[in-house]
Formats: sequence, structure tokens, C-alpha cells
Amino acid sequence: MKPVPTISEGRAFASFGEIVQGRLSNREDFLVTLPVDLWSHCRLISQSNGKLSKDPFNKPQNGNDGKQFNELSDRACGTSNIIETELSKSKAIALALLEYFGQTSGHHIQLIFDRNIPIGKGLSSSTADLLAVVRAFEAQFNVTLSPSLISELFTAIEPHDALHYPSCVAYNHRQGRLLQAFDYIPDFQIIGIDAGGVISTQEYNKHLSFSDALLKQYDDLYAELLEAFARRDDAAIALCAQQSALIHSEQTNNTLLKALLNQIDELNKLGAMGILATHSGTCAGILLPGTATEAELARVKKQVAQYGSVFQTKTLTATSGNIPTQLASASASASASASASDHSLGRSHLT
Repeated sequence: MKPVPTISEGRAFASFGEIVQGRLSNREDFLVTLPVDLWSHCRLISQSNGKLSKDPFNKPQNGNDGKQFNELSDRACGTSNIIETELSKSKAIALALLEYFGQTSGHHIQLIFDRNIPIGKGLSSSTADLLAVVRAFEAQFNVTLSPSLISELFTAIEPHDALHYPSCVAYNHRQGRLLQAFDYIPDFQIIGIDAGGVISTQEYNKHLSFSDALLKQYDDLYAELLEAFARRDDAAIALCAQQSALIHSEQTNNTLLKALLNQIDELNKLGAMGILATHSGTCAGILLPGTATEAELARVKKQVAQYGSVFQTKTLTATSGNIPTQLASASASASASASASDHSLGRSHLT
């Protein structure tokens, strides 16, 4: 009898660049995330053998690193599991998860993505795809992975954003280490500007250098940001983001950031609170209060349209503690034809 496919789904939000990103004088690399209402959805279709069924989800045009993959058999890699996906890093996390769960053979899995996160723009699309796979596997195997375990799995693949934490956090993206959880997300509307092109985060990270004077700047800025979060002062957080954008523009000669920073007085008059960098990407953001009107947003869009493609998003906020209510469903439950008895693991928390 042909096996009945089991379907589970997961999703993950994006971070619009970083509020601040740099290196401290103790040589700790760090970034501070800004969760926004952009998402990667992953549908996981699993069956033990035979061809997998077709799915109506739209497949992305290119993978995490631009490579194309179709019906990839991992027997050549020393395992009898088969993973079908167009995203090489998502394939890597799927194999790592199967290994962690002790599922060394017998799985034929298809991963299908649907996302509205621009790729290669510094908006954490690669990490969001990885995390969406994790959420789908959690639903499939009826488990919950700890953030520290997810950090360990991601670090083995690439430097990554801390999207597996439900609020803004300070995080060492190279070593996968949480530095500070703020339990807060500022309430911003964001007008994004994309100057065009694609940047590889991995290539960007290879060419960073920090003088002693620059390290001191980041020490001071990091301390200011911690104080701003402690006060839950959105205006101060926006100014810290703008200072990070200024430092980044000076270090990289980023023409988009320089143009926007030159316009800051006019943008402030239009209601802008600050400028946000995607430090390893092609985008920048204009931060406005979450209460900004459509008319105010339209005026800012008109002001910055000369610099590139303009789009709009917002930070994830909630009524209770400002933690995203959307996360309650970020790890979607499995929708399976097979019964729960088919799972080898009961719902548990894994660290």
C-alpha cells in the first residue's frame, strides 16, 4: 500500500537588518535584532518511500546561496534519507535535525517554501528559511527545541540572526550565543528602500575589520542601547540604530545610507525617528512611530523614492509585554493524514 504523506508546517519572521551590529572591545561580535512582519513559510511533506505528492505552494526562484536543488538523494552523503528542496542550507538543517532525532534512514521529505522576505537584502531571509524548517520539524516530530539547541544547529551552518528568540535580543551571530534578551520590541512603522543588487552575508562577514577606536565606539553605542531598552524608549532605540547606520556608512562607503543620512533633517520634519541599516544587505529603513498615519508614511515614501525601490513593513508587537502574538502560531501544528501513533516521539522539550 502506498504510504500516506504526513504534512506539517512552520513559519518564521524576519529581522529588518539590525538595530545595531558591530564588535565590542572584548572581541565579542554582536547584533541586535528587530522582528518585523515579514515571513518565511515551510511546508514539510514526509513519506517513507515513493514519489512525494505535488504541492500548490510557490517555490522560490533561488536558494539560500543561489544554487538550485531538485530531488536530492542523500545516499551519496552517507545516509539513506532523501531530502527534496531548492535551498541548500535548508537541506543541511533538515539533515541535521533528522540526525539529532535519531532518524538515520527511511525518510523521504520534501520542503516547499513560500515567503515574502526579499532575498540577499540583509533582511535575514536565509535564517528565516532555516527556522521555518525547524518549526515544521517540531510539528512533524511533536517536539519543541530549545533556543540554545537551535543556535548550535544554525552555527554549524552559517552566521545567523537570532530569529528563534521572540523579541529583540543582542546576539553573537558568529558563535550562536545569546548576550541579552530584552523581552521587548519597539513599535515602529518602517519604510524600506532597496538600492538593488544582492549581497552575500557570508562574504560580507569575511571582510570586516575593526580598529581600537571603532571598538570603543561600539562599546559606547551598545551601552546606550542597553539603557534605551531598559527604559523601553523607542525614540532612543531609533537614535542608536541611526548611529549604527552612520558608523556603517563611514566604514563601508554605503551610498544609500549616506544619502539618507544627508536627508535626516527633512525626514525628521516628516516624522522619521531614525535610519536603520541592513548591515550586510542592500536595504535601509526609515523608522517612524507605530502610530504614524498613512499620510505621514506616504510623504516619507515620496521623499526617499529617488534612492531605490520602496516598500513598507512594521515591527511585531503585542498587547501583552509587547511580545508578538503571531509567535503563538509560528510553530504550526502538524496537519497529517497519518495518526499521531506514527510519531516515534511524544511532545517534549529538547535542549
